[in-house]
Amino acid sequence: MWRTSELDEPERVRFKNIIEMGLGFSAMIRLFRKGSVKILYDQIVKKTAEGIFNANYGEHFIQIHSEFCDWGTKNIFLAEKKRNGRTIKKSKLASYGQIAKTLDVTLKVVVYYSHLPNCERSKKISEWLNAAVDSKMMAMLRKQYPDAIEPWPDTIEDVDKGSYVTIQELVRNFIKEKHQGRIAPVQFDDIYWRILNR
Repeated sequence: MWRTSELDEPERVRFKNIIEMGLGFSAMIRLFRKGSVKILYDQIVKKTAEGIFNANYGEHFIQIHSEFCDWGTKNIFLAEKKRNGRTIKKSKLASYGQIAKTLDVTLKVVVYYSHLPNCERSKKISEWLNAAVDSKMMAMLRKQYPDAIEPWPDTIEDVDKGSYVTIQELVRNFIKEKHQGRIAPVQFDDIYWRILNR
């Protein structure tokens, strides 16, 4: 059983630094209200990471991931947008898609890139990680599976819980069809982010 409280000082600092790097790596952070990074960080460090590191099967991972996203949609706000001194978009709660993408990117950095909690566990957990899908990837999936979601969301802000789950299923279908199952969803967004942004 992996416990944050049992880490020695250097390992605790490493763990916390990697969480911070993961959050920073997410392009979503700039959209959130000031102070949100600390709230997200605390939730991941104090609760979510330990649960994910100790998950024994994929359904357990999905439950912890879903609980975090549900929590985020009730506690994390988007920043107000202003232009020329005028408010053009009021602050509101973040969408399920925005919270999920933030967690997905953070987990990619923490588990897949940094091999936490250890190499053996990270290899297993990496199989369960979701793709951090962006708008371009959604557009690509929409061309492949036009009738899978009605209506298809245009942006991550438009992604609710149901469409998020469907998009992740479509990523897995796409991987089976186009890659013969040789890559994982966490590798899908690395590959297709580069292809679609060239």
